[in-house]
Amino acid sequence: MRTSRSVRLASPIATAGLVAASLLAIVFIAGPDAYAFQDEEWSQPETGESGTTLPGETEAPSLEGPSADPLAPRKLDRGMFRPELREGLEGAAPPPSLDGSGQDQIVLSPFDAPLPNPEDKPRVLGELYAKLGEAKDAGAAAPVMVIIERLWRATGSPTVDLLLSRAEHFTKEPDLALAGEILDATAAMAPDEAEVWYLRAKVYYLKGEYEAARADLKRALDRDAQHYRALEDLGLVFEALGTKKEALEAYREALKVNPFLEDANEAVRFLSREVGTRNL
Repeated sequence: MRTSRSVRLASPIATAGLVAASLLAIVFIAGPDAYAFQDEEWSQPETGESGTTLPGETEAPSLEGPSADPLAPRKLDRGMFRPELREGLEGAAPPPSLDGSGQDQIVLSPFDAPLPNPEDKPRVLGELYAKLGEAKDAGAAAPVMVIIERLWRATGSPTVDLLLSRAEHFTKEPDLALAGEILDATAAMAPDEAEVWYLRAKVYYLKGEYEAARADLKRALDRDAQHYRALEDLGLVFEALGTKKEALEAYREALKVNPFLEDANEAVRFLSREVGTRNL
């Protein structure tokens, strides 16, 4: 009698989970310095690999500060895709309620505001985007932005949340290869999370892989069309690719959601003149 051997293939999610577990083990075995999350700004590596201009491409907007030379290419301060929002919050209005009650909650800081259940996340984000658009000034917008960006990172899965924090840490070290591996595994585990694709786009941008960054930002926006950081950084990527008209459109879309993005406002002022001049 012929016997057959059954072969069970692991699902992509299960495989991704094993890869993620292995990566986390490597991170924690490396010692406390490797996994202590720090809030300092990422500094560009001395090699300057990510700023290399590839054949047929224009120079990417720099991750360094603006140039003092008025004739030099426009440079944006992009140490991190997401700036630190803790500063300047003193005296700001209390953050909106996140529990669905519609009542404002008294909290010490928007960083202390309770987060909603994962199933309520899309609805709450929609309400917060509306409040952001109604903000009268940057001071009123800041605590709303803090909560929105906390919600982006709150996936409902402690494992995915940890992987995202580890990946962001390694973009600050920087160890872009390890950050990319972590995010590849995370994308397989949580493909519906916009923040996963957004952070992987950041890694691609820092590596100078602008088309890959563009594709991942599009994936992020497919999942959250009002992710204003993804829209803003899509403009940055289009600038790196030399498509300034598309960059201008992306920045304007970001400002429709969040009118208080300083870099996007600066970019619109600059590109409006440049694109307008070219069309004359």
